[in-house]
Amino acid sequence: MDRAQIFVGRIAPLAAAPAVASAIVKQAVRAPLWLGASGLAGDEQADGQHHGGPDRALHHYPAEHYRWWRERYPGAAARFQPGTFGENLSLAGWSEDAVHIGDVFRWGDALLQLSQPRSPCFKLDRHLGLPGLARLMQQEARCGWLYRVLQPGQVTPGADFALERRGNGPSVQEAMRIMYGGTAAPGAWRELLAAEGLAASWRRTLEKRLAGGGIESWNRRLDGPDAASAT
Repeated sequence: MDRAQIFVGRIAPLAAAPAVASAIVKQAVRAPLWLGASGLAGDEQADGQHHGGPDRALHHYPAEHYRWWRERYPGAAARFQPGTFGENLSLAGWSEDAVHIGDVFRWGDALLQLSQPRSPCFKLDRHLGLPGLARLMQQEARCGWLYRVLQPGQVTPGADFALERRGNGPSVQEAMRIMYGGTAAPGAWRELLAAEGLAASWRRTLEKRLAGGGIESWNRRLDGPDAASAT
């Protein structure tokens, strides 16, 4: 098992798209850091509606995925290093098929609960200058996931990270298939909705679908604010 790396970032215009403000550009932290209910000390989010908050306090991305991205985009291979996707926690040994909605982990003095997969957005494309990357990340479920903080505490780069309790929800990989597979599947939506610890925003989306609202469009999130509205 690799050791944890920590990254935090401040809001700033993206170098490749100055009109877009984001905190996706993160810097590695070498010293102990406080992890509270809203995230790591010194970390920011430019869009409070879709990023951050109690259900999305910390983003974990599997470090081993970067090899796959380097092979997929060989012309930009040097850019795919831990921290590139705006994650706060980079760690190998955990993947989307092996962690579940509701899982509880201990990291340093903090206790975390997995609340949802990361829903990739167009800022990844703008940040890296690679149109379609966010959509590919969603399709492949190489997205990482988000935590809420059950017990705040100090975390340290290299500190042990361990599963404390398995949740009752589907794996992150399966949750991505249920949410973004593009097929109306009310039974699977109900299964995901029943998961302990599922983020409130995902609950609202599933409830709207079950109330007859249909599958929402993802184009604006994946392609940018000027994208067409069809899914």
